[in-house]
Parts: sequence; structure tokens; C-alpha cells
Amino acid sequence: MIEFMVLGMPRSGTTWAANWLTTDTTLCLHDPLARYSKEQLDSIESGKTLGTSCTGLGNFPEWLNTHPARKVILHRDAAEVVGSLNDNGFRGYRPIDLDAIRGMHCDWRALWDRPRQIYEFLLEQPFDAERHQLLGEMNVQPDYGRVLFDPSRAKHYVDAMRARL
Repeated sequence: MIEFMVLGMPRSGTTWAANWLTTDTTLCLHDPLARYSKEQLDSIESGKTLGTSCTGLGNFPEWLNTHPARKVILHRDAAEVVGSLNDNGFRGYRPIDLDAIRGMHCDWRALWDRPRQIYEFLLEQPFDAERHQLLGEMNVQPDYGRVLFDPSRAKHYVDAMRARL
């Protein structure tokens, strides 16, 4: 079962957060909607405490608000998100409103500026300052050419988004 979630728009530190929140006792999946439906997430098996850092789940606030996972919602200025996506060749993104999601809301830069509260809230274990410092020196981003996804999941996601509109 998913026990913790980081939710935000693309270009808001979610890939970095997935790396940071994967430890010897936790596994944080990045953007799992590429492989699973939201309904399948809680059936993913792992010997570790399971979490997700996702840019797609924020489109489903009603579902998220019924899910018992601890949630951190990262906010980044929508114009910055769109600009960064455009700079990386992704055109046509429509920002989502994350305010309807219940959880700990914070600016996306808190991942680096005020990480202790986020880490301890989500993982329910002491903050690992050494690991955070080491990872803070890294620019962690997905290699979209190597990201595996299930085309049927992409269709399911698009259909769910159309139903919301």
C-alpha cells in the first residue's frame, strides 16, 4: 500500500524527491501512472515502505483526499513550470490546481531549503542530513528516452483526464 506521497506539477522536484525518499527501508516510485492506474497503486508489492512522487496524481484530488497516505503537495509558480517544460521541448502543458488536495502544502524549494519537516513527516523516521546534503548537489531528472511506460496506462490516464473536464 502507498504510505506516503509527494504531489506536484512537472519541473517541481518530484524526480529528485523520489530519489531522496528512496532509502534502505523505503521505495518511492516516480510518476507511477506511466505503468499503473491510480487504482492499482495500493496493490504494488514491495518489502519496503512504499511511496510515490508524482506529477499526475494531482489531477485527481477527490481520490487523493480519500487515500490515507501522508501527503506533501509541492507548489511552483505555473508560469515557471510551463516555461521550464517549454525549454525542455514539452509544449501544451496546462497547469493543475493543487489547492484542493489535503496534506502538507509547501513551496517546492522546501525540498532543499527546509527538508527536515518533509522527510520526517513522510517517512516517519529521523532526517538523514548527510544523504540530503549529498543529493542536494545533484541535478536529478528523468531520461525520457529510457522511462518505461505501459501504453494502455497512458490511454487510461488520458481517458480519466477527459472525464474530469
